[in-house]
Amino acid sequence: MNAALYKEIEWICLEKGWTKTDLAQRSGIHISEISRLFNHKRSVTLKYLDAITEAIELEEGALYSYFAEECFNEEQLLDKRKSVQFLFKCFLKGYEEHCEKLLQIMTTEKSDTARTNYLNYIFFVAEELFKAGEEEKAMLLYEIIIENDSKNSMELLAISYFRRFYILRMTDDAQHALTDVLEYLFCMPKKVIKEAYLWIVAFYYWRERWEEVLYYAERLRKLVKDGEYYGRALMYKSFALARLGGTLEEIVELTDCYAQVNDYFADLAIGNRLASYLDFGYLEYVDQYLTWLEDREDVHIGLPKVLEAYIHLNRLEDAKKILDLYKHKINELDESVESWLKQKVYLEFRYAYALFQCESLQFPNGLDELLDVAYVANQIGNLERFNKCLLVYWRYKHHATSNQINKYIQLLSINGMKESSSSNFA
Repeated sequence: MNAALYKEIEWICLEKGWTKTDLAQRSGIHISEISRLFNHKRSVTLKYLDAITEAIELEEGALYSYFAEECFNEEQLLDKRKSVQFLFKCFLKGYEEHCEKLLQIMTTEKSDTARTNYLNYIFFVAEELFKAGEEEKAMLLYEIIIENDSKNSMELLAISYFRRFYILRMTDDAQHALTDVLEYLFCMPKKVIKEAYLWIVAFYYWRERWEEVLYYAERLRKLVKDGEYYGRALMYKSFALARLGGTLEEIVELTDCYAQVNDYFADLAIGNRLASYLDFGYLEYVDQYLTWLEDREDVHIGLPKVLEAYIHLNRLEDAKKILDLYKHKINELDESVESWLKQKVYLEFRYAYALFQCESLQFPNGLDELLDVAYVANQIGNLERFNKCLLVYWRYKHHATSNQINKYIQLLSINGMKESSSSNFA
């Protein structure tokens, strides 16, 4: 136990009138271990420090500012177990300020070997935080790996770039983060590169960038031969082909292929096959598609497609029934801030709802909604949805108010999309 920590604990014990035996009894640490700690025969562990802190009635973490010194071994190198435990606990509990000195030591180490080891420790903690769902806290450590770019840690660097992209995938910084991922894909282990390809596909699917969806779905399909990743690769490929001029026969063939992966994909294939018929103009399948959807927990995913089909069939009463029946599901989409898929579906729903309002002669509300959806589509780089909104607006432009005309002109004046629509393939 370092001198400063020892004096702090000793002073508190003296103030309380405690002996070593009293501290042992109250902390649950054997008296022999307490003696070894106070006689500087062993360094304190984080577990022991937490037990002592609780025993002397201080808040957890109150003595952490002293612990960095305890992480060094006799060779004055950081002990992996202690430093990793300390970093994880500090970041998990919000005590980051107590390990700033330790992180500085780890990232400024002169020895290449030691520094590489220390970056591995930091990366390990980041991964544990990420697995625990503490993505924003893990992000701080991934950034340290990235800032301390080392040719000795290319795999760690590549994975850190991917984790950063994953965490930022729903933000304005996602495209920039993806650029770094594409540059380092070749450095990733197979397990991670599969995950990276899947989320790259999902990123472009959210933005309806179909050429990129097709490209990376095919890359993922070539990388895996079965299982969930294979099923998702084929499914995304079918979605992209449906919008890039593929034939219905091609789409159905791909759907039949991923239906063989497992029961989950077999069930999805039933609905996706019907959805494909709707995409190709066979709107008579809409009721059958709705029957498949209506008992599902994820019924919201297909609602925009059903609404659009009813609108094109001029079945506005049926469309209104759907809106009333699934109002609670639609409200859930509006409130969702975590699920990228729900946000995508909500944008599709808003577009379909705008169509319904216009077809129902509710032009002020319908045109406002169309222009709002166009604006959001521009913000996330969804060129296809942006153009669809403006084309529908043009159809009903004679009903636009002066304010809506100004909004439309502002959207037309946008100097390209927020994200370039050009391909950016690795």
